[in-house]
Amino acid sequence: MPLSLIVALAALARTWQLSQNDFGRQYYAASVRSMLDSWHNFIFNAFDPAGFVSIDKPPVAIWLQVASAKLFGFGALPILLAQVMAGLAAILFVYVLVQKYWGRMAGAVAALALALSPVNVAVDRSNNTESCLILVLLASAWLAIRAAETGRLAMLCAAMAAIGIGFNVKMGAALVLAPVVALTFSLARPAAPITWHIGRQAIAGVVLVAVSLSWAIFFDLVPAPDRPYAGSTKHNSMLELALVHNGAARFLATSSANPSTAVSGETAPAGAEVRSQPVMTDDSPTGPLRLFRPRAATQFAWLLPLALAGLVFAWSDASAPATSASRRIAAAVWTGWLVMYWIVLSFAGGLIHTYYVAVLGPPLAVFSGIAVAGLWSRWRTGKSGQMYLPLIIVVTAAWQVYLCITQSETIGSDWLSLTWLTSIGIATICAAVLYVFPLQNTLSKLFAVTAIGALLVPPALTAASVVLRRPNIAAPVANMSALLAPPDTERGALRTSRLEAFRQKLTGYLIANREAANFLVAVPNANVAAPLIISTGLPVMAMGGYLGDDPILKPSDIERLASDRKLRFVMLGGFTLAPAKQAAALEPIARWVRANGRPVDPKLWRLSGPSSSAPYRINLGNEWVEVPPPELFDLWGAAN
Repeated sequence: MPLSLIVALAALARTWQLSQNDFGRQYYAASVRSMLDSWHNFIFNAFDPAGFVSIDKPPVAIWLQVASAKLFGFGALPILLAQVMAGLAAILFVYVLVQKYWGRMAGAVAALALALSPVNVAVDRSNNTESCLILVLLASAWLAIRAAETGRLAMLCAAMAAIGIGFNVKMGAALVLAPVVALTFSLARPAAPITWHIGRQAIAGVVLVAVSLSWAIFFDLVPAPDRPYAGSTKHNSMLELALVHNGAARFLATSSANPSTAVSGETAPAGAEVRSQPVMTDDSPTGPLRLFRPRAATQFAWLLPLALAGLVFAWSDASAPATSASRRIAAAVWTGWLVMYWIVLSFAGGLIHTYYVAVLGPPLAVFSGIAVAGLWSRWRTGKSGQMYLPLIIVVTAAWQVYLCITQSETIGSDWLSLTWLTSIGIATICAAVLYVFPLQNTLSKLFAVTAIGALLVPPALTAASVVLRRPNIAAPVANMSALLAPPDTERGALRTSRLEAFRQKLTGYLIANREAANFLVAVPNANVAAPLIISTGLPVMAMGGYLGDDPILKPSDIERLASDRKLRFVMLGGFTLAPAKQAAALEPIARWVRANGRPVDPKLWRLSGPSSSAPYRINLGNEWVEVPPPELFDLWGAAN
């Protein structure tokens, strides 16, 4: 398939009905709006326009979203466009890197496999940082291959610098590739003196550390009053964020994470399951089988047997005497990428989202492309080589049956199961024909192409589930069975209009009565603050940061802000990511506010609907959650 068609298909999958995802994670979108009009907020990765607290990620990926919003105007689509472009660039990158060493067929199949990888489609349609991370890691892989080929220190340092940039995209998640880069460089020249290796690795290591920590150290060196509080930390330190919240907590502790959304007075439809908290993290048991389980495997591993065959072919070809050193080096980098991230994601016991497996999309796509090219090459050689192609097709088809069955409740009785049963059946029949009639002619090519195309149907259907149906926009996970659910267009429009009406009434009241206060309102956490910042662009204080448990303020601070006429309104309640943590952290402030503030009549700022004592319910795209009803207090004591 020509590269232009593959890119067009990938672009279609990443942009069709993209508007249904709205702003994606409103937490990040609010930060984009806050950065647009202030260099101070831009430099310090501020969440809110006042620069009160930073977001819990480093800035590079968010800076790209800010650049897109600056170019095209602030809105949902410009923010998401940054990830779409990063995803398309990654597909082109994979094609170039594979075709250089394994030929155009391998490059085209690798690009197509990544284009249809369900989890990669999902993250490219969101404003999470995975797409940017993958693109930076691909740049590092390319530089690592060049460094090992040439032995040049500058190239090795450039590869490590790229990983350092990746650290400033998603911190420790990028460092997993660093040992692969270092090891590949040294193994490419085993005859060089040990001092040669130590000296170059030491210099490259210094570059890695310097680039990785440059922004975090700069942030921490600035006096605390002159910058935002470091979000999701206990000691107001960006280095702490890197080492704890985005470091050890991802591997050693268990936690929960949720999407950013807003409080609304929606009511769940009859029969809808309502949860107290959304299901966001992957709590499957850690161990070597974790990524083989359907929950993770359906996101990225539909072609896993094919990719494993490609891994074998890559190394069997690399060991041949006539194989160039460059091919062996490239095989080492892709193998290292696959193995290192597979191990980390398999055994990480902390806060892991299922969509993190997107980082495995490129190496699996690469080995899938190598497999197809290698299988066809062996088919053409005749004799024993002709058995590999039909064998791998059948094994891959069997693996896909396993994954499909786990997602289907009524096999054979709906159009979806009939579709994947047919596609897998076609692949199996084509494999049987190729095995029984091992002829090297145009008809054989047709059967081989048809079989490979049929194996791409299940992952394409799974990817379509995040294109044709609105996924959980904060932690997007593809699920083929979602295609059987009726479109949510009408109810989604009603939900959007009701949310907008709620925000307009609330913000209208706050703006009209704010007077000279610096902040429009103070709310418990960033998830309540985000939609208010997006809709108004005005300073909204997230008192407890992202989760609502950051120790930023004490009751005396709220009292001082109120007496200095900097803060008038405080909202308590609303959506929270960590109910117990937030309640414990903010309870002293909540007691002070209730004791010293005057409750604002809900009729002035809330839509009519559920009473103040009834639980609110909000829709997160694929599930409903209960939300504590909000309360609004006036700290200036004005009659309401």
